[in-house]
Amino acid sequence: MELSRRSRAKFADLCATWGTVRSIENVYSAHGFELPSDFEPADGGMRRSVCAAAEAGTDLTDPVVCDHLLRVYLDGIDDWGRRSTTFSPVSSSDEDPLVPEARALVRSLQRDGAPVGDEANLVLGTAPVMLAIERFDRLGEPKVLLDHLHRIDASTGSDPAAAIGSAKELAESTFKFVLDDYSVTYQRNASLMDLYKLVATALALTRESVPASAKGSQAAHKVLQNMATAIQSLAELRNELGLGHGRTASSPALARHARLAANAARTVVEFVLETWHERKRSAAA
Repeated sequence: MELSRRSRAKFADLCATWGTVRSIENVYSAHGFELPSDFEPADGGMRRSVCAAAEAGTDLTDPVVCDHLLRVYLDGIDDWGRRSTTFSPVSSSDEDPLVPEARALVRSLQRDGAPVGDEANLVLGTAPVMLAIERFDRLGEPKVLLDHLHRIDASTGSDPAAAIGSAKELAESTFKFVLDDYSVTYQRNASLMDLYKLVATALALTRESVPASAKGSQAAHKVLQNMATAIQSLAELRNELGLGHGRTASSPALARHARLAANAARTVVEFVLETWHERKRSAAA
């Protein structure tokens, strides 16, 4: 995880709107970020200048530094970003419990891959599924995949059954993007495995997934097929006692099942996306 410039700016927005100079200094200091001894807040932007000074010179490629800075941001949300602690109390059960600046910060942190839940809580033990969607320029609607990833990250710990469903949908959507690009028809209600078989044929995964090695290609194809089968099987587990169709028993799926489905989906999806783009680049050369 590396905190983006966007997230740092979103925290500064939160501080500038809801924090005080002293309270901002305190949340940074609590996690080892001290201001220079000669620091003087800038006129016209005092609270933002505290953020800039506290973070100046930090090595954001260091995961330990990023973890400490993430905790600064979450403490800031706890101190000023919840409506219960500001002058904007929640007026109805449907209203976001976070102020807009805090919600924008949470969304940015989640895009960075930070283990942060929708309630601005640190989600320990549920590492987000990382996938650099922006690398794949043939995706007509990359937001579709980003939405699946967001739902996986948001529900792995709190609603494993939903996360498993989103992992399955992530793979299905990816397969459909590929098939649409190759003008391959498929049934609207095709299963995940049916879609995978069509994708494997379109991308010649059984023959060319490992260049210059037919046996290697076949082995790689088997690995991908088994991972796709694992996703499908976990989805069936979710449905076995799931809440759909008016059932009254909770799903037996646990967070570890959700992580298994999410990581399998991420591996299959990334391989398929990379292969798809490589095939198209080679054809255009």
